[in-house]
Amino acid sequence: MRRRIVGTVTTLAGLALLAGCSDEIPDFTQAQVADAVAEQVGRSAADPPSPISCGGLEPEVDARTTCTYVLGDRTQDADVVVSAVDGTEVEFRVDPVRTYLTTTQLTPLVMQELTDEGSAGEVTCLDDLDLELGIRVYCTQTTDAGPVDLAVTARSGATDPVSLDIAIDDRDASQNGQ
Repeated sequence: MRRRIVGTVTTLAGLALLAGCSDEIPDFTQAQVADAVAEQVGRSAADPPSPISCGGLEPEVDARTTCTYVLGDRTQDADVVVSAVDGTEVEFRVDPVRTYLTTTQLTPLVMQELTDEGSAGEVTCLDDLDLELGIRVYCTQTTDAGPVDLAVTARSGATDPVSLDIAIDDRDASQNGQ
């Protein structure tokens, strides 16, 4: 039986379509699920995930499995959930269980939040942000008035959407007794 994947993926969740060639669809093997997830995650990443390990998946609505893969230098998990079954077509979502934001993901979030608050300027974040409540990284915002050091703290943990607390970094002032 030959299956193919059709669909689109966003940075947070993907949708795939697996099609079978018979009236009764057998369970998808671990390798088939891994291939589908690798293709989808690879579309939104600089490099494809490798290695990737997934459980099998039954072609029933709300059936689920978990995949674990390495993306860059981090291990990531994703929940794979069947969202629809229509004849021999099975549609499922790939929902990464986000445990961190890379600098590439974090920088535009910080810049957008500052812009929404009326403080436009370029932002540079040098470290990934682990999405554990209270974890902090530092960024710099460049404005017309000069650079501003920022402390960015995860307020929401690994929920979606991510909630950040952004404040002026006062480490230097507090260390000097000011």
